Amino acid sequence: MTPSRIVASWIVITLKRNALICYYLVWIWYKYCRDSRVERSPEIGRINRFLILFVLCLLPLNISALNSKSSEWELKIKVEKADIRLEPDKRSPAVAAALKGTILKSYEKEGEWFRVIIGPDKEGFVVIGYIHSNAVDIIREKTIKEPDFWEEEPEFFRGIGLSVRLSGGLNIFFGGDIDKGTRGLYDSTADFLSSEGYTLDIRTRSFHRAVDIAGDIIFNLTPHIGIGLGAGYIRGVETSVLTISREDLDGLPQVNSSPVINAVPIRLGLFFTLPIHQLFAVSFNCGAALYQTKYSYSLASNWMDMKSLYHTARAKSLGFHGGIGFEINLTPRAVFFIEGRGRYARISNLKGTAVEREWVVYDFVDSIKAKGTLYYLEDEKYPYLAVLEEEPSGYKVVRKAVFDFSGISLRAGIRFKF
Repeated sequence: MTPSRIVASWIVITLKRNALICYYLVWIWYKYCRDSRVERSPEIGRINRFLILFVLCLLPLNISALNSKSSEWELKIKVEKADIRLEPDKRSPAVAAALKGTILKSYEKEGEWFRVIIGPDKEGFVVIGYIHSNAVDIIREKTIKEPDFWEEEPEFFRGIGLSVRLSGGLNIFFGGDIDKGTRGLYDSTADFLSSEGYTLDIRTRSFHRAVDIAGDIIFNLTPHIGIGLGAGYIRGVETSVLTISREDLDGLPQVNSSPVINAVPIRLGLFFTLPIHQLFAVSFNCGAALYQTKYSYSLASNWMDMKSLYHTARAKSLGFHGGIGFEINLTPRAVFFIEGRGRYARISNLKGTAVEREWVVYDFVDSIKAKGTLYYLEDEKYPYLAVLEEEPSGYKVVRKAVFDFSGISLRAGIRFKF
């Protein structure tokens, strides 16, 4: 059976066996159309979200209908005249009759009754009804059984037993000291300029998102369990902008605060696939990764009267991850998947340089301000980040800065089997 026919069969079975679910779908659609023309209340929004979640939870249960056995019978009438009844009940009215020796086919059985189809006749009419097993002999019976997905898959292992996963998606992370410290540098600059009488247009963005691409090579120990080695590239950048204005200024100079994180994780993980049908599977994975991380920051301005600040620092740290995904088999050798993954990783002991840029005569000139460790500092008003050779004193909080990479990622991709 092709994937398209499997999907079509699943939809038909769902609609036949779950009239209540269909009613909920129509009702939700009606509510959505009606509510879109009026202002929605929070209560309606909560009800709609609950019903949608309820339907989504029930629909996958119908996949089990496709995993059941199906049978086909060839029957021969053994009595002089057998009644075909409307329902599988002797009290149900007869809708047709079959004479002795007539051959019938049945694809469904309810208790002692076979569901049969007679026709079409000369006028094109088809009769569907039930005949009791006492009135027929079974000439031939054929049982079709869905494959057992926990049995070994010989076709899969004709190759070298490897899978390659390629994926991409969005990372959400906490940020930790990097987010707070860069925001403090931005806020302190804005407050200083405001105290000097400048009018500011402030546009801030939090530092919590990154794009993520990854690849894994998985060695399959069994059809459903594998060990994988992979690598990826994660990049996060956000820019907060200060636009400065005052009557004595020519133009509108800007100050941009831009933290940037680039990370290359090298992963070792365990992968487990739980088939729920020949078209679908649920996947799980967990493991550890070494994060090679580069932090960059710029507090830069095109205004000649203001110095710019640049940080660059690097570190390596170990992290852990685990995820769950949903797979769709496109072909015997290709699988599309969507996945959610949780991650715990805290990058510390970042070492690098701090550079200042200022306008000198006719050009901007860079000078190294410091080399050393990236520290997170807090005074009575602001948090800061600073690259220093040794731990400073005189601050309310002093510690080595930690970039908190912990969070979640949502990704989609393709897995190829070899």
